[in-house]
Amino acid sequence: MVDAEKLAGAFKLLSVEARIRIVQVLKRRALCVTELTSQLGISQSATSQHLRVLKDARIVKFQKRGFHVYYHLDVQNIARIHKATSELFELDGD
Repeated sequence: MVDAEKLAGAFKLLSVEARIRIVQVLKRRALCVTELTSQLGISQSATSQHLRVLKDARIVKFQKRGFHVYYHLDVQNIARIHKATSELFELDGD
């Protein structure tokens, strides 16, 4: 059974275009805020705020490398969201 509250929360946080774009970019490789800002064309503060929301929701993780913080997708949690979404829209055979 799908946890409706958790799935609704995931849909809500992904209803923001910039967050979807961040997920799309991070599918390719881990990036720091500066690189994300450049690719997305939004301010560094906006990028950081979106990353914080995505991190709190366990959509992204981060790793410190020297002076930079690199963000990448939390593949395990995204797999759970994908499974729950698939179950939600699964049609019963008639």
